[in-house]
Amino acid sequence: MSCCLVCGTPGLLAIERFAQMPRITSDCRPFPKGGELAQCPRCTAVQKYPAKRWLAEIEQIYAHYAPYHQAEGNEQLSADARQGRLRPRSAILMERLCERIALPGQGTMLDVGCGNGATLRAFSEKRPLWNLEGCEMSDRAIEKLREIERFSALHTCPISAIRSKYDVVTMVHSLEHFVDPLAVLKDVTGILDDDGQLFIEVCNIEENPFDVLIADHLMHFSPLTLPMLLARAGLESVAVATDWISKEISAVAKRVGRQQIFPRVARDPRVRGWGRIDATLNWLGEFFQAARNVAEKSRRFGLFGTSISGTWLASQLAASVHFFVAEDPSRTGKTHLGRPVLSPGQVAEESDVYLALTPAVARVVFARLSGHPGRYILPPGEPFA
Repeated sequence: MSCCLVCGTPGLLAIERFAQMPRITSDCRPFPKGGELAQCPRCTAVQKYPAKRWLAEIEQIYAHYAPYHQAEGNEQLSADARQGRLRPRSAILMERLCERIALPGQGTMLDVGCGNGATLRAFSEKRPLWNLEGCEMSDRAIEKLREIERFSALHTCPISAIRSKYDVVTMVHSLEHFVDPLAVLKDVTGILDDDGQLFIEVCNIEENPFDVLIADHLMHFSPLTLPMLLARAGLESVAVATDWISKEISAVAKRVGRQQIFPRVARDPRVRGWGRIDATLNWLGEFFQAARNVAEKSRRFGLFGTSISGTWLASQLAASVHFFVAEDPSRTGKTHLGRPVLSPGQVAEESDVYLALTPAVARVVFARLSGHPGRYILPPGEPFA
């Protein structure tokens, strides 16, 4: 299949050298190289090919999928820019969503890709009288979901088979996993009430270069391409924000009842679009090489971060990594990839800790940890500088 999954343009531009890059799963497990990546010559959308090979890989990944296993199932913490502290990501998102759109005291909400219920719990805290439902591939987490106040149903069928209507549908880091994202959005449009709202959270490829490495992410959205896809599905973007969660896109949309005219792309994507993804892959190589250079000279080397980027880097540096560092108390005191996970206060003075983060986030963490023991090393500068 070589048509763009966002705009339908045929003739995707294959990014050949991606096949040589080791990958990672979205539940933070190393995955071998051999993937296929492409970019649309018209709208610049970056995507994998939903062909037989990729389908076989994701079947393998989902057979043993364990979200947030580093923290025994607890959702990851994200920086809340307003409060200046780390908080559960879903709590931040649902707080912003309830501020952005007017929601009544009662209603019905469906979370597509609900996992063990992090988004449902966070929404329940903001709207305790709403009825809550989830949609997931299996019922493995049903006992966890039943613990949530006013949770009433888990759908393990395709969205097209759901017969109810909803005031709010949420898709937090799920849209990028679907084989046909346009068809899924059209199905979601069909279960939204007339005044219903759709909330989508995805990675932002323009701020998160590690997203392309995630083997089970089919789509790698930008603030330009996500609204384009919504428009094709008959949805109007009410809000597209990149400051709710760092490196992510938060979008709110509503039904317009018809497919919208595809917006013109006011730039030359063959030059600018290709250049950005090329720069992304270049930076990932520099990111790895910089870490290896530090590790080779260090007597005790560690990585800050136990999520996607830290796990991907550790899988390549192998025995050079002696420990991980994390600020999340649900992750410290445990092991990850066979290495201990330390808090910043537990790092020995003679240790070198490479910040396995995007440059912007690394600078913030570097400043925050300036008084702690150990030598913290920043990654290379911005990919698109």
